[in-house]
Amino acid sequence: MQAWDVVIVGGSVAGLRAAIAASDQGAAVTVLSSASSSSFADDTVSCGLATSAGEVDPSNHAADTKRVGAELCENDVVAASTGSAVNHLAELERWGLNLRRDRNGAPHLGQLPGQSNPRTASTGDSTLREIRSILEEQCIKRNIPRRGDVEILDIVIKDGKANGLIALDIQSGEIYGIQSKSILLAGAGFQSAWNGDGVAMGTSANLALRSGIPLANLEFTSMHPLTVAETALCLPLDLLGTGGIVVGADGQPMATDDGPDALAQAIISGGGASLDLTGISRVDSPWFAGVANSLSSRCGIDYTTEMIPLMPIATSTLGGVPTDASGNVVNGSWDSPLSGLFAAGDAACSGLHGAALNSGDLLLGALASGSTAGTSAAEHASHSKHSASSEISIALSNALHLHDSLLTEAGSGGANFGTIQSSLASTMRTHMGPERDAGGLSKAATAIQELQETKLNITDTSPVMNTEMVSMLRTQGLLSVASAAVSAAQAREESRGTHVRKDHPDTDANQAKHSLSGSDGTVSSLTLRS
Repeated sequence: MQAWDVVIVGGSVAGLRAAIAASDQGAAVTVLSSASSSSFADDTVSCGLATSAGEVDPSNHAADTKRVGAELCENDVVAASTGSAVNHLAELERWGLNLRRDRNGAPHLGQLPGQSNPRTASTGDSTLREIRSILEEQCIKRNIPRRGDVEILDIVIKDGKANGLIALDIQSGEIYGIQSKSILLAGAGFQSAWNGDGVAMGTSANLALRSGIPLANLEFTSMHPLTVAETALCLPLDLLGTGGIVVGADGQPMATDDGPDALAQAIISGGGASLDLTGISRVDSPWFAGVANSLSSRCGIDYTTEMIPLMPIATSTLGGVPTDASGNVVNGSWDSPLSGLFAAGDAACSGLHGAALNSGDLLLGALASGSTAGTSAAEHASHSKHSASSEISIALSNALHLHDSLLTEAGSGGANFGTIQSSLASTMRTHMGPERDAGGLSKAATAIQELQETKLNITDTSPVMNTEMVSMLRTQGLLSVASAAVSAAQAREESRGTHVRKDHPDTDANQAKHSLSGSDGTVSSLTLRS
């Protein structure tokens, strides 16, 4: 049985930053992920890093984040995250990030939707890719082992403490147990429930649900406004800080003050919009060469002369595993933290984003929560011992039995997991889209239940490289998280942020609370800490 101080589940930006933080505290740490489900999921939203580098202090940044978040942000998390943004930017520069700069040599800061001042630093259209490369390099320098072919099947919890994991080696088919003093969930969100791409399957959220931990704020979903119509191509929001303009159906520039999600909702309600990039100068255009190439090769569009049709799609989920300000997972209430279990990034609901996402805060949240949770996980590990080996052995035995039964039943009929994912996406787009109502949500709940009851088919009977079985397990997990999300949407009888109820169009101040959705469909609430 393997034994580690800290195990990071998920190779996202948040996961890599958490691994670095934990290692710097002296912890023996490893990163385990299944690359197709988490490692690249946060590249689906293209935007730079929000930072108050050009402002006197971060107070305006914090105010913008809370305003866009529709009174559902945690003040302490917002203050800590926005206050640390300049330091994260400086750190990335020290590690080699090549930022766009202005004529004075300072980082170029673009003013994006929801920002009262120019605030977003970037490398053009490659920010996330370059940051991930830098973080991976820092992990290599620290000799942090990383694997991208491991599917985590279960978390082992005893007496309110996370003690270990059950893992599947996808390459060999081996299922094995891992002892860990601290476990940190840092996988992707679950936006694949809407777009059906099989990338962000909510594996971290499902692990929490399977462990009896209710998930927070699953009803809030962010849609990327600069999505090319009839495609899944998301263009960087940074284009709007460089001369790009979103033009409505009436031919007039659209308002962006209320943030990217409000802009996306306005585009959808207006039947679409267009992106005008002809105002981008020759000096700035080289920073977006990738955009030009993608538009030309995938869409046949020359942005220097043509308008780009837009229709937003779901690209981020704002809810997830509830955490306190230190990244510690809480189980139903603030005074019930789960010892040894942490979460960060898209997997977590920290209270930074609230009910809607502001420009540049997604990347900031990944870096800030990763650093905080990684440090907390290492500190917990430093005064803990490995334990519950017998419980891990029991969980391993159960996992082996399930694995064998799945292989035995392979080829005996059932629905293809791709078909199930497609049906789920259709249901979520229809009934859990930008506007919802009780009738549609009830239909969604029924449809998802039927999908959950449908037997999934796999034809591969070999344990080695059985990607069919892995896809089936991920699909089952995604259905569970999507079901919990629908329950949360049914329970929130108001409109707030990205959750718009046609039958409850007003915002109710009494519902300014986090929702908590369990695996059994029950929904409770968690009051704001501040």
